[in-house]
Amino acid sequence: MLQTLLAVLAVLLLIFLGRHFARYLAEAASGELPAELIFRLLTTLTLSSSVLLVPFAFYIAVLLAFGRLYRDNEMTALAAAGMGTGRVLRPIALLSFGIAALVAWLSLVVSPWAVEQGMQLREQAEAQSELSSISAGQFREIGSDHSVFYVESLSADKKLMNHVFVRNSTPSGDDLFAANNGYQYTDPQTGDSFLVLLDGRRYEGNPGTEHFRIHEFAKASVRMEPKEVHPRARKRDAQPTRALLGSDEINDVAELQWRLSMPISALLLGLLAVLVSRTSPREGRYARLFGAILIYIIYNNLMGVAQNWLQRGKVSPGLGMWWVHALLIVVIAGLLAHQYGWRYLSTRRVHGQAT
Repeated sequence: MLQTLLAVLAVLLLIFLGRHFARYLAEAASGELPAELIFRLLTTLTLSSSVLLVPFAFYIAVLLAFGRLYRDNEMTALAAAGMGTGRVLRPIALLSFGIAALVAWLSLVVSPWAVEQGMQLREQAEAQSELSSISAGQFREIGSDHSVFYVESLSADKKLMNHVFVRNSTPSGDDLFAANNGYQYTDPQTGDSFLVLLDGRRYEGNPGTEHFRIHEFAKASVRMEPKEVHPRARKRDAQPTRALLGSDEINDVAELQWRLSMPISALLLGLLAVLVSRTSPREGRYARLFGAILIYIIYNNLMGVAQNWLQRGKVSPGLGMWWVHALLIVVIAGLLAHQYGWRYLSTRRVHGQAT
């Protein structure tokens, strides 16, 4: 089951991150995101999304593992050897507790930290000089003064720009620079960014007026005004769990119950998968997979609905999201009764009391 869990989790991550990787590449190509931040953003996204992917991957892993046991008649052989349902569920319960502990750590500690780090990286990308993400052959507005920038080509290391054009708007008219080469320079003391232009001309003022000037230069520096960056509003999923504890704000309560629901769901899904995976050898290994995934989708959507109801005040915090887990417990008990009968369950309960 652990090997299957790792394989399923790897496939889910490839699918999930592939879509976001393509979006980040598009943002980097358009100059909205520095290329060096792509993999850091993907890392934070992986950590924040793992709280949802791990329980689902564990659920599918148990389904596949037990589906194979039923298909190969291994479960029949175990039952004939005297290994009852309790003996089968015991190791699954222990493994489910271990996965639930991992999910609890991801949900309560790692995921909020990763979301906050992702937002900080986004703010860093906005504050970073736009020249670092410039693309050749494109006209761009950069800086808070909306300067127009164009570069025909870049060197292999993307540090030297060839055939550079810069247009600044001033009260006295346009200020144009055209140079054969250029590069970016950051003052180590002030942190100001400059575009250093080599071997070019400067056209100052409006043509046809007495203030129009043409200057030739071997080297000129143009200060790039930093882009105004507004801090991003922090969502509740970025707040640390300790900030949610003890809060009476209904949205904080809903977020805290959602985080606590993740390890509970991992525990219940592991037990549910054992029962749903029960098939006959003729049905095949994947016979119950569609129905099992449908149950998971309904359960996961109900948790989203319950959180929304709690945020909107339709249910009390005492009921909150717990009714969804109670409903799944009823489903698990019903499957046990259907597969093994109420008499079996009552016998196990009486046997346990006698022991």
